[in-house]
Amino acid sequence: MPKEERKKGTHLTWDDRHEIQKGLKEHRTFKEIAYIIGCSPDTVSKEIRRHRYHKLRSRDGILHASPNRCKYRNSCRRWDVCKKKKGHKCRIPCRECISCNKLCPDFVDAPCPIEHKAPYVCNNCPKSISCLFVSPLIRKGQPLAHILAHHAEEIPCGERTLYKYISAGYLTARNLDMRRTVRYRKRVRSVPTPKISYRKKEGHHYSDYLDFIAKNEGIRVVQMDTVEGNKGGKLLHTLLWPENNLMLAFLIETKEMKNTVATFDWLEETLGNEMFRELFPVILTDNGCEFADPELFEKGHDGKKRTRVFYCESRHSEQKGELEKNHEYIRYVLPKGSSFDGLNQEQVLRMVNHINNTTRPKLHGSTPMKKALKSFDKNAMEKLGLEIIPPDEICLKPELLK
Repeated sequence: MPKEERKKGTHLTWDDRHEIQKGLKEHRTFKEIAYIIGCSPDTVSKEIRRHRYHKLRSRDGILHASPNRCKYRNSCRRWDVCKKKKGHKCRIPCRECISCNKLCPDFVDAPCPIEHKAPYVCNNCPKSISCLFVSPLIRKGQPLAHILAHHAEEIPCGERTLYKYISAGYLTARNLDMRRTVRYRKRVRSVPTPKISYRKKEGHHYSDYLDFIAKNEGIRVVQMDTVEGNKGGKLLHTLLWPENNLMLAFLIETKEMKNTVATFDWLEETLGNEMFRELFPVILTDNGCEFADPELFEKGHDGKKRTRVFYCESRHSEQKGELEKNHEYIRYVLPKGSSFDGLNQEQVLRMVNHINNTTRPKLHGSTPMKKALKSFDKNAMEKLGLEIIPPDEICLKPELLK
């Protein structure tokens, strides 16, 4: 919040000066800083110029003055101007020596232009590194690792940061001056996965699932997974009851846990708490990032546990093989590599109904829909949009969604 307008003639406080320093670090303009501390931009400008100073740099434990400021420092070929050792030539080129500014007769001062224009200081200025020696050394063909090895104390950042500064154009050196950088392809950043503590899955492993099923014989189990279209596009969130092969599918925007949890919230709201707990008492799924936190799936709207979630072992998709097998029918309609971005939930529901009304040898000539009607509540199936389709009208080709 900006302060009240300062009375004319009053001094800046320590807090005001701290705000000025903070504003310079955040690349704020004088006008923005002045608005925060309640004074004029001209006051901020005068305060900075009045109290700025040249910061000494440390090298080998010794404090040195500012780096070489000579106008010809990039093209100079002089050696041994200092004559430090009689009979021995100095091994340091004059352009890399700070003493050059005092001893060389051809020295022409070329100060940084920032000294004469806002913000008048080098606070948080990434270009200050190029003012030292990095760019000239890069143009000599030196690798960044070599430069940092010999000037680590004088360069206030790491190798990765220097690469970023060069790519962003902060230094006078460019990517074309680097031998290999221009040959690399631009990296594609992966979607960050949620960091879920391993402890949250304690009691939810496949061995825990087997123990739970053994203690609760006949309990209904639902298998859960996702089907991916194009990388980074929409997905299908699928659920299947192995007892009758009945499947549900919901279109979700991204492979994020908030979308899969939202499916459960919708099912609970649509079916009601009691019916949801009856149809989805146990969930078996894989270790995908979209199912990482079991607590979010198990906790209902009323704060009570609505289901129990267990996870298959890594690389053991056969532990929920019925659902994996049923995904083949989805691929009949949506071949692998096809995009789901143009779909809507109505089309997905149409495909699901055609799949659920397809006869399965496993069900002895019956369909998942007919099998489910014998044990599931009819009202619940109507709320989910599931319906019977005549056998001769079944279509399992991409034309179904057109």
